[in-house]
Amino acid sequence: MIVDAGTVIGDRYELVTRLGEGGYGEVWKGFDQSLDRHVAVKFVRPEKFLTPEERKEAEQRFRREARVTARLRHPGVPVVYDVGTLNGSHFLVMELVEGYRIDHLIDAHNPLPVAWAAAIAAQVCAVLTVAHAQSLIHRDLKPVNLILCADGTVKVLDFGIVAMLDAPSATKITRAGHGVGTYFYMPSEQAITGKADARSDLYALGCVLHELLAGERVFQSAIAQAEMARHYSEPPPPLRSLRPDVPTGIEQLVLSLLAKNPADRPASAAEVYERLLPHVVALPPLPGTTVVAPFPDPGRMYAAVVERIAETALVGPPVPASSPAPTPRLSKGDLVAAKGRAEELALAGRLSQAVEILEEAVRAGEALVGERQLVIALRMDLANARFAARDYVAALDDFDELLPVLTEMLGADHQAVLGCRYNQTLSLVALGRDEDALDKMAALLADVQAAVGEHDVLALELRREAAELMARMGDHQGARAYLHALLPDMVAVLGTDNPETEHVRALLGNLDRLSD
Repeated sequence: MIVDAGTVIGDRYELVTRLGEGGYGEVWKGFDQSLDRHVAVKFVRPEKFLTPEERKEAEQRFRREARVTARLRHPGVPVVYDVGTLNGSHFLVMELVEGYRIDHLIDAHNPLPVAWAAAIAAQVCAVLTVAHAQSLIHRDLKPVNLILCADGTVKVLDFGIVAMLDAPSATKITRAGHGVGTYFYMPSEQAITGKADARSDLYALGCVLHELLAGERVFQSAIAQAEMARHYSEPPPPLRSLRPDVPTGIEQLVLSLLAKNPADRPASAAEVYERLLPHVVALPPLPGTTVVAPFPDPGRMYAAVVERIAETALVGPPVPASSPAPTPRLSKGDLVAAKGRAEELALAGRLSQAVEILEEAVRAGEALVGERQLVIALRMDLANARFAARDYVAALDDFDELLPVLTEMLGADHQAVLGCRYNQTLSLVALGRDEDALDKMAALLADVQAAVGEHDVLALELRREAAELMARMGDHQGARAYLHALLPDMVAVLGTDNPETEHVRALLGNLDRLSD
């Protein structure tokens, strides 16, 4: 889209200066006329191939993802202020971050001091820890998306942008020269399947940390295709072979982050943080990049007090338990109305509100006598709403507790039971419990095929999910065999040009290229 300086969007944000352009769109420095402050306005290009109906669905997805991203509150993430659409292009209004891009920092200080590399990566880990706890995956972590501010703090940009741009009808498969994410920082399982999880972000972090310390990408090559292929097949070079002053502990950490099999990577960003923190010592000045903090520095004052409070909480007397919230008194009619209202909110993407309403309704319903079926229906809606809101830990607990009761009431082959089992399995996938997920998926697939036939759409979806999971676990041959059997059935049921069929064909093509 074309916009000019002076353009006012959303009736309040005046565009001031165009800051840059990237693969997703362009960024402007803007001015919020209502609150008298500068902001950043990020325009995100719509997908050109979308039909008008798909454009509408894409806008709904964009707003839904923006809401999820806006819930991510951390000093290392710019605050999302607003979201909107202008002439078919979506835009985000965000906190304006000023500082030094990490890719520029690498160029200027090639290589970076070890302590600074550890400090930057540890701060990114702090952001990933809170993001992954909310099941929010960055998907495109790289030096361009990291900013070092003058006080030495790091901001992680573009959380949720890749998810916002995913096709509304099917997850995109990454191909050479296409797709979302950036190949040079992308693990093989994400490049093959088009899907990412917390372990994918950790791989990208390993690529960034290697580049901070070595001054070049892990498999840097003048030929992009060759560099991409090496992420699939070659072990990364040990950092100490490129830079002997890198501590052994950091070298081992980077090698574990860059493991081909996601299961061999560190368990969490918090673990990586703990392994990096001892190396954040005696940081030398970075002239022209960081400045001496004022004394007393308000941010450090605040953090120092919070740290002492945390220490006191660990050793102090026990805090009396607070009284539980009183159970609201609601009638059956109130519960039915709450269920309908929660469904409306969920369809509108207002999932946090839907969950709050359903939590209150479930508490109230359990106090009523003779309304077991209604309470079970409310609990099912709550589990599915938590799943949609990406609270996979709570959703999984809900499904584990609910499914035996739901199965007893409706029968094992009821559509609602099968749907909850499917979401239960996808929760396991999202939480990285791959082996448990594959076992659940196999059992569910057998039951779905027995109940509705092997060519039912849900059965086809389960077969595709199973193949993707096998590919992410490194069983490329098994996934290929699975997909070769699946593709003719997808064509027969959905048609050759259906997005899901194209997705399977692209996934199979990626796996076939690996075996060449």
